[in-house]
Amino acid sequence: MKPIQGIAPAGARSSQFAMGQGGIVQSKWHLLKTIEDIREPLGLKGTSIALLRAMISFLRVDNINAERDDAHICFASNASLAKRAHVSIQTVERHITKLVSLGLLMRRSSGNGKRWARRDRQGNIVLATGLSLLPLTERHPEFMDMAETFQDQKNELARLKDKCSLALTNLKELLLPKDWNETLLSKARNLLRRQPNRAALDNLLAEITVEISKIGHRETNKLRATAHKVEGHKETNKIQFVVESKSAEIEIDQEEIERSYPALCAELRFATNPNECRHIMDQIAGQLNLGNTWFAIKDFGPTISFMILGYLMERLHTIQNHRGYAFKLVQDLSNNNLEWRTLLKKPKSNKGTDHYTSFKAASSF
Repeated sequence: MKPIQGIAPAGARSSQFAMGQGGIVQSKWHLLKTIEDIREPLGLKGTSIALLRAMISFLRVDNINAERDDAHICFASNASLAKRAHVSIQTVERHITKLVSLGLLMRRSSGNGKRWARRDRQGNIVLATGLSLLPLTERHPEFMDMAETFQDQKNELARLKDKCSLALTNLKELLLPKDWNETLLSKARNLLRRQPNRAALDNLLAEITVEISKIGHRETNKLRATAHKVEGHKETNKIQFVVESKSAEIEIDQEEIERSYPALCAELRFATNPNECRHIMDQIAGQLNLGNTWFAIKDFGPTISFMILGYLMERLHTIQNHRGYAFKLVQDLSNNNLEWRTLLKKPKSNKGTDHYTSFKAASSF
């Protein structure tokens, strides 16, 4: 198969790229697009971009380069630029000064300060004075890096804004309307409608998190009070779990698991593979209205996820707000204020059916 270059007719070239002595040369319109992408960090207004576009349009070449004057110098008068950019002549000069100060333009002035061009007999420009657009191509790598950095910052702000929105939704679902913190809700609405900076979003997320953490705080304090020390484990008849956390390995006796979480083991009894176990646990989390907190729980890995969900199921009728309670568990586990061993119930007489097969499937995903 012929390459594209072999298929293209002689003299054909891309509208965006063309080869030059320095490698790939960007088209003048692509250079302008890069400046448009970094308009905010450069502090440029739309009028400056419109004026820059007008200057570029006066160049009769596709690519800006220093080989010929007519390939980088715009010698159109301020009146011509004002007409093409649909602004006043005074506005043109003001924004030219701005573009020059930012290093996007260079002035090549004649003795009388006029812009002009000298042509040969064939009409080709051999000498010109005016506004050079060479910085657009010479600084293009710098501008591309700036554009990537700016886009990364925008993406990070968007992600943080989404986290605030989700946290706010969780908070409103955990409380009755009469218990809502109207001051915080008003602040959140005002911030999320605008384009806040990162510090403002971080503060908002922290405030919402504090409000959510207050829910179920009393119940989890009781849970921490019942914590007991980790004891040694027998080497036989046990299931070993590995989670990526500060405690590299969690070893739990099979019988202890069945005694601690009989309700969840019963739900997973007929699951035949890890995917079915995950699906059933997702359904249970939905029934408990855990919402986005369930995704945070699953970040701990399959073992802790199973233990938290099993713990909640054993206390369905004693925990008033399952999502708030689960959220506090996640916080305490993340901050090392709660030891994973505390999630296990004290051993009781085992009356139930053997759920080892189903739980083994759950532990393998």
